Amino acid sequence: MDSRKSLRILITGKNSYIGKAFMQYAKIHYPEMFLIDTVSLREDSWRELDLSVYDTVFHVAGIAHADIGKAAEEEKRQYYAVNTDLTLEAAGRAKHAGVSQFVFMSSMIVYGARESVTRDTVPQPANFYGDSKWKADCGVRALAEEGFQVAVLRPPMVYGRGSRGNYPILAKMAKKLPLFPKVQNVRSVLYIENLCECLCRIMQDGCGGVFFPQNRETVSTSQLVKEIAQCTGHRIRVTGLLTPFVSVGKHVPGRVGDLCRKAFGSSCYEPGMSEMKWNYQVADLKESVRRTEAEGKPEESLYGLGAPEKPGESLYGMEAPGKTPGQWWGGEFTGKRNSWTPLVSITTVTRNSEETLARTIESVLHQTYDHIEYLIIDGLSTDRTVEIAESYRERFAERGFAYTIVSEPDHGMYDAINKGIRLSGGAVIGNINSDDWYERSAVEKAVRFMGESGCDYMYADLRMIKPDGTSFVKRAKCQKLATSRGWNHPTQFAVRELYLNYPYKLESLHDDFDFFLKVRKSDARIAVLQETLADFTMEGISHDRGLKAAVRRGKCRYRIYRNNGYSRWYLLECIVMEAAKFLLRAV
Repeated sequence: MDSRKSLRILITGKNSYIGKAFMQYAKIHYPEMFLIDTVSLREDSWRELDLSVYDTVFHVAGIAHADIGKAAEEEKRQYYAVNTDLTLEAAGRAKHAGVSQFVFMSSMIVYGARESVTRDTVPQPANFYGDSKWKADCGVRALAEEGFQVAVLRPPMVYGRGSRGNYPILAKMAKKLPLFPKVQNVRSVLYIENLCECLCRIMQDGCGGVFFPQNRETVSTSQLVKEIAQCTGHRIRVTGLLTPFVSVGKHVPGRVGDLCRKAFGSSCYEPGMSEMKWNYQVADLKESVRRTEAEGKPEESLYGLGAPEKPGESLYGMEAPGKTPGQWWGGEFTGKRNSWTPLVSITTVTRNSEETLARTIESVLHQTYDHIEYLIIDGLSTDRTVEIAESYRERFAERGFAYTIVSEPDHGMYDAINKGIRLSGGAVIGNINSDDWYERSAVEKAVRFMGESGCDYMYADLRMIKPDGTSFVKRAKCQKLATSRGWNHPTQFAVRELYLNYPYKLESLHDDFDFFLKVRKSDARIAVLQETLADFTMEGISHDRGLKAAVRRGKCRYRIYRNNGYSRWYLLECIVMEAAKFLLRAV
């Protein structure tokens, strides 16, 4: 063997299931291609390693398999510390040392509760574990440049001998139960040897990019259980008689419903996403189950892979943190920002808004806070909208406010807001629509409140202006129930990072509510200010009282709830919201 032609690989995550599997597989199938070392990131000593001797750093260290429903705030912070911060540190050190390739094991979990994922699907993590992986996913890809290739893999459920997670649970049921529900769900899965072959090819090529490896065949839960039973000689009947119980179970609130949806829900990549220039399909479904369930001890599998060495060790080789009491979002925070005077970017999106825009602009111009930049993003209006906006340039210059006007085609309101955020430079961002307006000290109060509370995201009371000119104040509330009844979008201010992490998806009129749900499920510190910061006109399609419009809005909101992993019980919330709008317009 000419060792100079071998690639030196460092696996970070010494005891990880995938790391150990890859090392054993590569030794057997590519003995002259790779020289592999491993290191644990549990101790600080790894930071003293000379990474410059490696061609590829394969990062699999991380925490997985959290009990999402019972996690305390301290536990969540540890997930971000390990899954996000440690990953970015490892990638940064690898780049600084001159390593040519960084391979990161992300996960399909970054797409949250999506049943079907295409290349155009925007990741939307449904919990803090998925969000911690997604932040790392984004962070390492941002480091890529010529000479430092970053390959990110987002696999679905990985299974094989010694694997953890859902597969061992299904295998246990397949070997013991006489009956099993017949459910026609569709799931992408990935056999461990198929993943290892894919990794070998990626490292051999030295390439970067985002990869979606999966088995060639998708599978239903019932089909997988039946395959396992057949391989182990157990007789099990898959019957439709039990299917209604699964359907009912999916609607049960709490842990039972979560388990039913997790076990029998669909979660798949479209087939074309997983095609690569190499064939990495080592075994089909039937053969992979046979190899996984082969008789003998775990360490006697085809590629020498053993089970995790320690109880509680996760797929990625780190132990889950212990439970510690935490605070619900909206509580008291530490980390106050003393004497905080950040630049605040305010965006207003417009299209043919000549009748109302001046009032909106005036409300920003006369703010009592002095560190503001204002961006008007116009969708190529055909009336005097841009002319009116241009007439304020000199007055904004006199105030010392940066003032930007962009007029060009866009794909709707939320595309324009995303554009404004990308063009802005503020540490804090707010948005006010072209028919609404701020109270005079709104920005000053918001900044002071964010500084005193240490929050990342806040919203406040909102004055609702009815078509007849009368008004009422909609009080902001910090609610455990995920509802918009206590949330007021025109009054929200957020640190820039939140908008960059969760850009509007451009799917519906309620993209703002989707953003709100994502922020709720992130580790962001959220607080509510009980003061009126903005005025909102109750007109337009969001307040159309027609039955068809109400049904359309209700369906849209319900879909957003489900896409973010919320229970089917939230259908009631959608009905209540639309009924409330009808009554408010009627009085």
